[in-house]
Amino acid sequence: MIYSVNDNITIFGGIKGLVRDGDELRKELLYERPGIILITISPEEVDGMKAFINDPFEMNLSDYEIMYGVQLSKYGEVMTPSPVYIEATKYSVENDIPMVGLDMDENTYQKIYKKHIKTTDLLRHSLRKKKISKLQFENETPEEFVESWNYVVDIKSFKKVNIERSSYIINRLKDEINENENRKIICITDYDFYDDIVESFKD
Repeated sequence: MIYSVNDNITIFGGIKGLVRDGDELRKELLYERPGIILITISPEEVDGMKAFINDPFEMNLSDYEIMYGVQLSKYGEVMTPSPVYIEATKYSVENDIPMVGLDMDENTYQKIYKKHIKTTDLLRHSLRKKKISKLQFENETPEEFVESWNYVVDIKSFKKVNIERSSYIINRLKDEINENENRKIICITDYDFYDDIVESFKD
């Protein structure tokens, strides 16, 4: 998914884990030749991706991440870390351009998390794993699957966290655009935030 804000700003939306979208991003980066990459992961995750590119290591996945990957594989090849993150990081490193994480840093995220997530929420989330593992998602597209997955997996308190993350990401994006107005910019976003980000430029 690609949305052109103007000649200098492009929004690319990709599905986490899907190789297809990593391939599409690589083509878009080579076409656009951005001077800076803005991406919807945290600053710590940006550092982690650069470390992974330099010296690949095995990723530890949660039960939910494993279930997500199994379901997503119905729509194409899947890998971790997300191919979208890998291609963005490779391009940043190979072309010596900055890649800026737009999502909350760990400290900010923990404050938001503690504000909304209680012990009972974590217990409910854990107990639902077995039920969710038996669900059959019959969506026609990977985009529809991600929407269905989020609807089923994210309990109300987690949705509140993600609403705050989306708002934070949009504000950070606008700040970075203002600070880099003389650069060609590509914003690479998880599909989860794509619609919110695009709509923020239509207001």
